[in-house]
Amino acid sequence: MKNSELKINEQSIKTELNLYKDKPYNCLFEYIWNSFDAGATQIKLTFKLPNEGIGYVEDVKISDNGSGWDFDNDLNTETFLSSSKHDLNSSNKTLPKGKFGRGRYAFIWIAEQIEILSKGKKLTLEHNTNIKEEEKDGEITGTEIKFLKITPDFSTILSGTKSLQKELLLEFGWFLCENENYQILVNNEAIDINKNIKESKKLEKNFFEEEIRKELDENFVIKIILWEEKPSEYSKYYFLNESGVDIFKQNTGLNKKSDNFWHSVYIKSSLFKNADDISEEVVAQQTLDLGDKKIKKIKKQIIQKIKEELIKLRKPYLVEQSDVLLEELKEEKLIPNLSEFGIYDEESYGDLLKTIYTITPSLFVGKSDSEKKFICATFAGLLSTQDDVLIKTILEQLQELTEDEKQDLLEILRRTSLSNAIKTIKEIDHRLEVLEKLKILISEHEKETLEVKHIQKILDQNFWLFGEQFRLFVTTEGALKNVLVKYAKEILEIEDPELQTEPNGEVDLFLTKLEDYNGIQKNIIIELKRASIVLTEGKEYKQINDYRKKVLEQSLCNGENQYWEFYLIGKEYDQGIKELIENAKQHGEKDKGLSLNINDGKVKIYVRKWSDILEVEWGTKMKHLKEKLQIEAKKSKTENVDEIVREVISN
Repeated sequence: MKNSELKINEQSIKTELNLYKDKPYNCLFEYIWNSFDAGATQIKLTFKLPNEGIGYVEDVKISDNGSGWDFDNDLNTETFLSSSKHDLNSSNKTLPKGKFGRGRYAFIWIAEQIEILSKGKKLTLEHNTNIKEEEKDGEITGTEIKFLKITPDFSTILSGTKSLQKELLLEFGWFLCENENYQILVNNEAIDINKNIKESKKLEKNFFEEEIRKELDENFVIKIILWEEKPSEYSKYYFLNESGVDIFKQNTGLNKKSDNFWHSVYIKSSLFKNADDISEEVVAQQTLDLGDKKIKKIKKQIIQKIKEELIKLRKPYLVEQSDVLLEELKEEKLIPNLSEFGIYDEESYGDLLKTIYTITPSLFVGKSDSEKKFICATFAGLLSTQDDVLIKTILEQLQELTEDEKQDLLEILRRTSLSNAIKTIKEIDHRLEVLEKLKILISEHEKETLEVKHIQKILDQNFWLFGEQFRLFVTTEGALKNVLVKYAKEILEIEDPELQTEPNGEVDLFLTKLEDYNGIQKNIIIELKRASIVLTEGKEYKQINDYRKKVLEQSLCNGENQYWEFYLIGKEYDQGIKELIENAKQHGEKDKGLSLNINDGKVKIYVRKWSDILEVEWGTKMKHLKEKLQIEAKKSKTENVDEIVREVISN
């Protein structure tokens, strides 16, 4: 007898195999899959039930007719987290399942030790990682595993014969359906896959068009299985060679639809000869683009035809379920009072809900009563609008929401209306469009874009660029004298205002707001320059500074609660302006182009680049919302500057 020890301790094994803890079924499944990995076609699970149900199950054993366990290969015995099957494993094939060599230790959660008999030898594995290996008289076909001193949990699941059969059926039924000559027997009773088959359908050569039929042999057959209960594997296509060997599998594309349409598709054809037909690159992409172009085309047509058939099979299945759904919604009183929505045809509303379910069952399946109630009310409101396009659009968007997102939407709608939520999103959408198209006008059409005809027209409606809550007081080149008189009358409420001087000049934009919490009257005068002009200290800056002086010459503009900001905006400025901004940096706001700060911050001049406003300041503000809402700014349909401006204004 030979004793050896793994270079790993008991705690390390438990940590690595923690996913099997408290899951005795999963531990059992590991050993059955190992048998299939070894080429077994028949696996027997045997045990003795206690008399009259009192006590523990005894003599638990799994035996198979596979190729056996090669104890002479250290990868299969002394090296943990390794296996001789590792290089054969592929996510695109069913077998072999194992590749890490850890499944053989899954017994630690269901028994004190296991004895493995194979190829005339016996191996004993224990929790403490000790391995006992000894010769055994008599030749054993395949492998036999005995579970010694099993846990109460393992005994319990073995005692529940019906539950055990069901769990084995869900875990292995799809695999046994693929391999019709394979068997799993529990105390000599075979697992019957028909107990979980809802419907089956065979498609043969004559199902396809002539172009495809002539490429198929007489043994070509497709078997579609619809399952009553969800099997352990996603719905997949299984591609079998003419001997019935699984060489490739891929998802059908109808998973995660929340519609309980569980299915498996088995395709047997000489087109799929062996695993070597599939290159590593193709396997990685999970596609079937094999062979020459003609064969590629045939295979794609086969898949497309099967997909169409699956969709046909799914539709009546969903229609049938939709009737059940509608009755449940009525019984649970989740349907709103339809008369409040102006709906008096209850049957039409019910038909709408059933149609919605058949299109996107995920809106209802697995949802709480409050979520279902919300969905029913939403579509009652949409039905009352008689807007088919709106119903379709909302339907498409709702099914894309995650569970958390739907819960958030429900919470928002408890505190506001859907109308207000839509208005807010629409405003965000519009602001993104304004920013995008202003950037286009200034960067791509700087020579054609004029300050009054184009930029100012957009800013007249979008002065939020310079701060929230401002009102547009004057626009379109109002004479400075007239602007100040109007300001005194309407804002300051002076009946007959007098100006100390006669200020000249034209104002592009005049914004104002009263801050209620502190009584401050904040005013902004904006001078816009076309993108093709480089702002200079001697001309454009002198102009905005002259405006400042002329405003402050008026006593009515020097109140304790009055704050004045003057903005000069263009695409670029000269060295003189750069030095003014640098000299004012002690006041902060250098990044906003502050060039003058006087009267304790009550009077400021800013020289701003369009890039700083549109990209740095607002680009940063809107980036988070844009990413979260996944809104793309509307693209312009034209290169004409006048048309671009009209697009923005019309929206």
